[in-house]
Amino acid sequence: MADILAEERRRKILDQLETEGTVKTSQLANLFSVSEVTIRRDLEALKEEGKLKKVHGGAVVNEKNFKSSYQGDTITFEPSFQEKSKVNKQEKARIGKEAASLIKDGSSVFIGTGTTTMQIVKNLEEKQGLTVVTNSLNHGMELSRAPEIELLMTGGQLRTDTSALVGPIAKRSLDEIYVDTLFLGVNGISIDQGCTVPSLREADMARCVTGMANEVIVVADFSKFGKVSHAKIGPIEDVDIIVTDSGLGEGYREAFSELNLDLIVA
Repeated sequence: MADILAEERRRKILDQLETEGTVKTSQLANLFSVSEVTIRRDLEALKEEGKLKKVHGGAVVNEKNFKSSYQGDTITFEPSFQEKSKVNKQEKARIGKEAASLIKDGSSVFIGTGTTTMQIVKNLEEKQGLTVVTNSLNHGMELSRAPEIELLMTGGQLRTDTSALVGPIAKRSLDEIYVDTLFLGVNGISIDQGCTVPSLREADMARCVTGMANEVIVVADFSKFGKVSHAKIGPIEDVDIIVTDSGLGEGYREAFSELNLDLIVA
């Protein structure tokens, strides 16, 4: 009977992990009314089966279970830009419009890669005296149709899956640039693990831009919360504002309030 219960519990742990991207030992113990020792034993068993990766205080998804592609010096686990653009389209459109409304005429902004940040780009036509810096080839092509916007593109190596320009050349192009606001798209937002993306090189680029911006705004739909991807950009404390949609759970709203992090729901 104990083995049957353990098997069912572990199946439910994997179901929650698939939904949230990360689980905590303490929360699972409360959920199943068992000890944390029992949960750690479950996680260890699932780790041995290759179904998750254990971290301090819990577990995250095992990236080997996702579609992978070799990108230079790292394995990435992500859908293409085109595939991502079809997911949560209405939420992303609302988020992009709301984020664009935060941009003041005459300001300078860096808009990072991603399908949600693309929605910001599509809402800049009425801005005056705006300077936009980006390392996204897709964003650059879109902004080239708005001659009233001063557009600065980084150089760098092109990642075809995301149309992002990355690497040493891209980073060097930022040496003499400063912007008022960075708009950052991410693949995962976790209270404990911070902001993450699948690519180490894109995370490295994002960290560089974070250091040159006066304000950091993350744009992400509800599905990104509780998820942990491969490469960490930085802790949640480095973010000033998060713009998301009404699908965000109440628990995250309370947590961000306790962190004095501004949350805007589009």
